[in-house]
Amino acid sequence: MSDAQPKSSAAAKKPHEPWIIRTYAGFGDAPQANERFHANLKAGQRGLSIAFDLPTQNGYDPDAPVARGEVGGAGVSICHWQDMERLFDGIPLGSINTSMTINATAPFLLALYLVVAEKHGVPWTELRGTTQNDLLKEFVARGTSIFQPELSLRLSTDLIRFSVERVPNWNPINCCGYHYMESGAGPAEEIGYAFGNALLILDALRPQLTRDAFEQTVRRISFFINSGIELVPEICKVRAYFKLWSELCLSEYGIADVAFRAGCQVRSLTLTEQQPEVNIIRIAYEALPVVISAAARVNALQLPGFREALALPDQAEQTLSLRTQQILMHETDLARYGDIFEGSKVIEKLTDETVARAKEIAYRLRDAGYTRAISIVSSELTRQLAERQRRLECGEITQVGVNAFLGEIGLTAPPRDLVDHAAQMKAERERIEAIREWRSTRDQPNVARAREALERAAATEGPLMEATIDLARAGGTVGEWTATLEKVGRGRYTPEILSAGANVPRLNVPAAGRRIRIALGKAGLDGHINAVKLLAHACMQAGMEVVLAGFKQTPQQMVETALQEDVDLLAISSLAGAHMTIARETLELLKSRGAGAIPLVMGGIIPEHDRQPLIDLGVKAVFTPKDSNLGEIVGQIAALGNR
Repeated sequence: MSDAQPKSSAAAKKPHEPWIIRTYAGFGDAPQANERFHANLKAGQRGLSIAFDLPTQNGYDPDAPVARGEVGGAGVSICHWQDMERLFDGIPLGSINTSMTINATAPFLLALYLVVAEKHGVPWTELRGTTQNDLLKEFVARGTSIFQPELSLRLSTDLIRFSVERVPNWNPINCCGYHYMESGAGPAEEIGYAFGNALLILDALRPQLTRDAFEQTVRRISFFINSGIELVPEICKVRAYFKLWSELCLSEYGIADVAFRAGCQVRSLTLTEQQPEVNIIRIAYEALPVVISAAARVNALQLPGFREALALPDQAEQTLSLRTQQILMHETDLARYGDIFEGSKVIEKLTDETVARAKEIAYRLRDAGYTRAISIVSSELTRQLAERQRRLECGEITQVGVNAFLGEIGLTAPPRDLVDHAAQMKAERERIEAIREWRSTRDQPNVARAREALERAAATEGPLMEATIDLARAGGTVGEWTATLEKVGRGRYTPEILSAGANVPRLNVPAAGRRIRIALGKAGLDGHINAVKLLAHACMQAGMEVVLAGFKQTPQQMVETALQEDVDLLAISSLAGAHMTIARETLELLKSRGAGAIPLVMGGIIPEHDRQPLIDLGVKAVFTPKDSNLGEIVGQIAALGNR
């Protein structure tokens, strides 16, 4: 039989399966995502990795104005315990391993999960999984931070403390190296930033716990790492992760034999819109370093879709990612052998060098403290990202299909438009109606009391997780949880986009010809700002005056910035699929304010087939992932600004 299926779709990892196979999935509402989960489990997946939509990640309910166009788009929309219950319909919480990519709102989403387990009679002690719960990398790379650094650190550590005491088999934090590498970091920097963050977290927790509880906490810390295509450096990076973590736990905390536990997704930064078929090979090669040696093998692995640079993966792409792992696990016989690199002079030398450099970086962040570390890492990532772009454009790095071996392959058709905009807007309206009905039918006085208790806990240094769970039980929503904490935490916090100390290398961009004034920012709730950072520096080096409008902006905020700053041109980045909505609203606002002559340009993860519709709306230039040459982009922007 060509496609044998396991008898139990939610079985635990089998003895002959050396790591957990996952795919990152979630879209629409809970029933839609649940259907995808069941399909992936039937195809051989062994754990769930949940993608939440951007409103959920940023602490908004579907009816928040800023959520318009993004509800259920880049993940599943989850607001309250009934949503969470529907998400796991037919999936036994006591036997599945669930990873949640959730950070600023992690306490509330974990609370919803615990409440659902409670309602189904599953003891919390049986739950296994992970909340990402890493805010430092959100401030510098991924952008779904909400609260001030001090409150963010408190929420993160409180979740860890509670989980260790009450949900002992749960991994309460994934300290992420992944996003640093996606933002330009090298192997040593990825490890150093991740371990520096882990030390800062543990140092904050240590005074709050008994010796035994603290040791258990150290052993529960897990990591989420990246795996790139440079095979030898990446193999050494993984080995350095394993070696250095046990060393740090012993030297800093006196705790011996601590296992390095990690999940991994391979690098998305290398995936290209050009020749997308080649991404299949890239993904397979990138999976090798984290599983090839038994002495340095991750606990769980998820692979992206090969057309991720163009659109969110469909079911077929996710199945191909699963099959890639299954071939690697079952056909290559990797699991039969031990440490195949033991004694290799090349591997051991580079591993030791990576360890030494990563340790230096980790200690530097620890000495700086949590808030200062955010600024340091942000500045260094900007420099590293720009340096990678410079090397790519001058040919020091070869990327097939981008700066060498050009031309389409033509084996696969471009992905169909996975986003039916009319259907998405209809689904969004249904989610808005559903959340309003939920609020109208629950016990409102009980919710109000729970929110008051959460506010008191936050204001008086009380236990936040306990109050968060009470709000979840009462039927509170993710937007209400966030709004309650905003009252105590001085509102929402926006970290700086650019740092004066970034020391960015000179990029190959043409001179603008005159002092063009450009407003540049990100609209929508996606917080990835790598492209905005690069473009801002490129425009400044071209002689333009850049006004940074910020990120996670509404069209109204972007237009207001453009008018207040009297700019010549408005540039908006959009990565989460809401570009048509953003463009339409921005152009209408410019026209209504008498500023229709200001050119609007847009870029980001915009499918090629949406280029012409955006132009037809009135956008003057559209840059898709295929437009990877910064000099050409800056040249087009300068030409528009000089008209």
